[in-house]
Amino acid sequence: MMRAPFRFSRNAVAEELSFPTPGTRHLAFDPVAFADGAPSQALRGQFPQLQFSSLGGAWTSGSLKGADVLLVAVDGASPVDVDGLCINLRESGRADQVVICLTNADLATTRRLIREGAADVLPAPVSEPALAATLERIVGRLETAAPLPAASGQVVSFLKAGGGVGSTALAVQVAAILADNGRGPRVCVVDLDVQFGSAAMYLDVQDSITIGQVLSTHGELSEMGFASALRPHASGARILGAPAEFVPLDALTPNVVDALVSALKRDFDIILLDLPTAWTAWTYRALRQSTRIVLVSQLTVPHAHLIRRQLNLIETQRLEDIPITLVCNRCGGDNPTGVSLRSVAGAVGRPFDVTVPDERKLMNEAINQGVALSTLRRGSKLEKALVQLGELIAPKAATAKPNRGN
Repeated sequence: MMRAPFRFSRNAVAEELSFPTPGTRHLAFDPVAFADGAPSQALRGQFPQLQFSSLGGAWTSGSLKGADVLLVAVDGASPVDVDGLCINLRESGRADQVVICLTNADLATTRRLIREGAADVLPAPVSEPALAATLERIVGRLETAAPLPAASGQVVSFLKAGGGVGSTALAVQVAAILADNGRGPRVCVVDLDVQFGSAAMYLDVQDSITIGQVLSTHGELSEMGFASALRPHASGARILGAPAEFVPLDALTPNVVDALVSALKRDFDIILLDLPTAWTAWTYRALRQSTRIVLVSQLTVPHAHLIRRQLNLIETQRLEDIPITLVCNRCGGDNPTGVSLRSVAGAVGRPFDVTVPDERKLMNEAINQGVALSTLRRGSKLEKALVQLGELIAPKAATAKPNRGN
């Protein structure tokens, strides 16, 4: 089994942090960040709205619960410490309120921490003028942030156990089933496979807004209204498509994913995230925000190993608290593999929750026409399997749907 990277102890307790009086904000700092062990009176006077206090020890991902801004120090020459810091940034959910003071700074480590979503990375000992500029930006954003409606939508991430397993096709067809021609919940498929995504093509939503367009817009992403911007498919499902042009994986960041998911949860009841095969800081954030992970594979020996690898990685990243639905796609049919479900289940340590039959001709026809499976043939074994998957993803929605018959 893979070993988890070093992380600061989840049980480590920093000094008790409490919110100051109304109208002020709390900055918790690591004394190591300052040459004199504490911010100068000049810096404190520059930010009367901030109450400065020492963090009093190694910070954890929960430290932001009692502070608005954190200033933490880390040794860039220690891969173990940097790995632990990156994990804390991901788990905090508010990495953009963390300023990092980096000793033994180098470009690669600085870029990595910025990609993890840190507000800024400053060399140690911290320059107070540089820190002041960063704090002005953070505090200004916090003070101007308007309260937004509560986000309550369910987020389900489709994760591939290797490429070519048909995860995207399953995601869009489940979305069509759940949307139920506009009679079901509000459903949106978000194609986060930014390099090879095809969800919009699978439902022939040619004028779909793409992730690339979202990234190029100005303004606060978390305040965008996607319900009105995304045109519904005939099934009632909406698609936020992958970029039309090839973009690097690091075009997305954890902060962008946080803001995007927050906006989508306000506008939709169910959000299906179609993730790339690669693991990045931002795919971790997407998984951490999920109410369920759907892991899609096929019935082959190599895929059994890939399932086990993904499950191990989920465990080492401490995502095992999120329910996982294991799906075997393209089972049986005209392409038997000679590998049994029982043998693969034994190899990966758990059974499949849903087995999807290999009705490739029907699925390909639906993809080529950009329609829901039921448009072509009602009551197929393929559709029934996807209805089962939909019931696991959103049992309330499935229960509320009218009886459609076969």
